[in-house]
Amino acid sequence: MGVQAIDIQVDDVPAATRLLSEAYGWTVLTDGPHFGELDAGGLRVMLSRDAMVPWGRTDGVILHHYVEDVAAATSRAVAAGAELLRGPLLTDWGTEAAYLRGPGGLIVDVCRDA
Repeated sequence: MGVQAIDIQVDDVPAATRLLSEAYGWTVLTDGPHFGELDAGGLRVMLSRDAMVPWGRTDGVILHHYVEDVAAATSRAVAAGAELLRGPLLTDWGTEAAYLRGPGGLIVDVCRDA
């Protein structure tokens, strides 16, 4: 078995759920005020306002969302409310990528192998 889900703490669960669905086409599985869950192409992305285990805030997560057309995916994400941080650009490690920020500081790397 491998990693099948990731849980990310965000302040505004409904806004983050909406942005990820609209910007990246992820399927909403659960949409609530304190918990959201999306299918990101085989990986479950869970969004929580508070941790189920009280260890405090987490950070430092970047999700890598592979697409066919980085420019089109970037435009879609910006139109849905994501903040473009950098790109689209060709990286030193061989991908075309754009980095976007959404609610709660969530960073998504929209990319494709170049």
